[in-house]
Parts: sequence; structure tokens; C-alpha cells
Amino acid sequence: MKISSISFIEPPVYHEFPPLYEGLGLPELSSFIQQRFEFAYTLGKAERTGLASIRFYKRQGDFEVHIPDKMPGVGPMKLRELKGLLLEKAKAPFIENIESEPKKRKVYYAEFRRPRKDAE
Repeated sequence: MKISSISFIEPPVYHEFPPLYEGLGLPELSSFIQQRFEFAYTLGKAERTGLASIRFYKRQGDFEVHIPDKMPGVGPMKLRELKGLLLEKAKAPFIENIESEPKKRKVYYAEFRRPRKDAE
């Protein structure tokens, strides 16, 4: 398997969670920066394309690649290898995009609490 090209399709987006959720220690409820990209890869003799996103979790300092759609011919082991290759190729340009982006796009998450029964 080989990655032939990567192109970012939107600027980085900053996802902010309230401190209430940050303190839980769950990566999916931690603030992160995300950017979506397209990539072309070769699997055997066939060249295919896909969509993915790279995330940087600020608190943990970890990078992750997420591939939302199933990819034909890619099982769990090849998917892990593909994510590793994509992370290797996309990490440096992603960091450059974060540092060079003058206008930051932010998404804020609010607290999701149930209203009290006596308050209506």
C-alpha cells in the first residue's frame, strides 16, 4: 500500500469543550483541532481515493487520523497500516496549516444537562 497524494479540502477547525468535560480524561471529550483532507492511495494495482481527517488533541498532544467511510479491499489490519501512513504524510503539513492560519474557525460545545423536574 502506498499513499500517492494528500490535499487538504478545508482550513483547520478548533473544537472547544467546556472544562467540565475536559476534566474527565476522555479523548473524545477533549478539545482538538481537526482538518479534513482527500488522499489517493494504491492498493495492489488499483489506485483509489478517499476522505479522512486528522485531529490534534491539545491536552494529550496526540495526533489521530479518522476515516469515516468503509474502504473497499481494506480490512482492519490494512486500515491500521493506512492510518499510520496517512498520519506520517499529513502530520507536517497539518502543523504548518495550524501555524499559518490567520483566522481561526472555532466550534464550541455547550453543557448538555437535563432540566430539573420542578423547573418548567
